[in-house]
Amino acid sequence: MASCKLRRLLPTVSLLLSFVWIAAAGDAQGQTLYEYVDKDGTVIITDSPPPGVNVKKSQSLPTMTEEQKAASEKEGNEKLQRYREVDAKKKEREENIRVVREELEKAKRDEENYRMNMNQASGFAQRHHWRTLVDEQLKLIEEKKKKLDDLESHP
Repeated sequence: MASCKLRRLLPTVSLLLSFVWIAAAGDAQGQTLYEYVDKDGTVIITDSPPPGVNVKKSQSLPTMTEEQKAASEKEGNEKLQRYREVDAKKKEREENIRVVREELEKAKRDEENYRMNMNQASGFAQRHHWRTLVDEQLKLIEEKKKKLDDLESHP
């Protein structure tokens, strides 16, 4: 009976804990920041300055200028474009490998069928015909293997 009541309270308790967690994160965002200049002339913004340093209270982190925002956005867009290009090349390479593998498997199956027909042929002319097809298929298989090796070895 008690476990049934606990089960009904569980969603309420988890919701309450979620609100407490979010509120705690908000408090951390609103803490006081201090700004000071170090010995090298660099402006440092921190929530706990070292002792003996002349600090100035800062209400928030410095904001970016419009030019800085535009430059940052442009850089981000360029990186995104490069990632997309690399991803597209990778997908194209994987697709090419898949296609060549399928072609290689088909060539192997055809070679087996031609060889079986050659072995079952009754006359010289039929055997010669099937033997020619087997030889051509073996050349094709070698070409496909080489192409597949090249694709797999060069990223």
